[in-house]
Amino acid sequence: MFNLRPIPLGSLAEVEPVFIVGAARSGTTPLQLALNRNPEIGVYGETQAFFVRRKFGADVTEAGSWRRLEFWRLVLASCSPYADLLDREEIQQRLAHASSYAQLLDLVMGAIATREGKSRWGEKTPAHIFRLNEIRTCFPKARIVHIVRDPRAVVCSNIKAFTHSQFNDWNVYSFAKYWVRCLRVHGREIAARNDRYLLVRYEDFVTRPQSTLEEICSFLGVPFAEDMMRAHLAASDYVRPGRSGKIPPMHALTERPLDSTRTDAWKTILSAEQSKLVEQIAGKQMMAMGYAPARKEYVPPQMRVSRFSPRWALFEGSRIAMKNIKVPYWALRRALDSERAAPKQAGTSI
Repeated sequence: MFNLRPIPLGSLAEVEPVFIVGAARSGTTPLQLALNRNPEIGVYGETQAFFVRRKFGADVTEAGSWRRLEFWRLVLASCSPYADLLDREEIQQRLAHASSYAQLLDLVMGAIATREGKSRWGEKTPAHIFRLNEIRTCFPKARIVHIVRDPRAVVCSNIKAFTHSQFNDWNVYSFAKYWVRCLRVHGREIAARNDRYLLVRYEDFVTRPQSTLEEICSFLGVPFAEDMMRAHLAASDYVRPGRSGKIPPMHALTERPLDSTRTDAWKTILSAEQSKLVEQIAGKQMMAMGYAPARKEYVPPQMRVSRFSPRWALFEGSRIAMKNIKVPYWALRRALDSERAAPKQAGTSI
């Protein structure tokens, strides 16, 4: 029988995990590392958990069980020092027979926290900001910490990290639009008055780290620990290594203490025209977040911005189309895996 259904989301009302979200390059990693030094919470990442659920089928087959095991082996090897955590047969069987995605995630992430003697787990995947509904379906008591950073700094850092420092108008425009898209989630959370959601400014975190972490700890219901101020000392154990086996350049600063001068680093990299372009796109949201534009007042988008609108619409359309294509794609993959596994004897799932 073909395995056409993905594993259901499920719900664990008694579990209260922490999810750190936000635009990429907004400080999610140093915040994750700091919270991970708290003796009660283990915060790990990145799992991309809510973007890969459809890889896993609802029934138990040999192929499906191996898919779960091998995927989470790789995840644990990249976000924790415990690559051997899934070696025990007991946990492999529990992983293979998890009846819901909530149960599966709690099993894997909880196993890391348990290894470290912590009572709660957390996860840091920035793009999970667009998966809050699924997160709350799985974990109704989940706490969401959204970190936001000046869009000019976010644009600058993303271009350096992901486009080989190609500072052209299109890259500036597209990353600024991406920042605005993330901020819309904040607007919806504020409108919903969700008391399990907290917004943190990156600039406050690096300039006033202790008071900011104390506020976050209060929100999470855990005591502040001085060790959280020394998160950089354990960065190499929890940051995904690069091909060299070491922390990649984009995360090199995580091995150093927080540096408040980084808040204005974009000023020496973005040109006046590029920062103006960001402000034309994100000006209203910037002012709402307390980020002063370089100009005295907000100027609505002009021709230089409007000429990118058709290209952005095409880009967004392609993104949505790819998202929809993944649903039947993974259904077909699960069906083929089930068909190949069907002739094999039962009981050899792991």
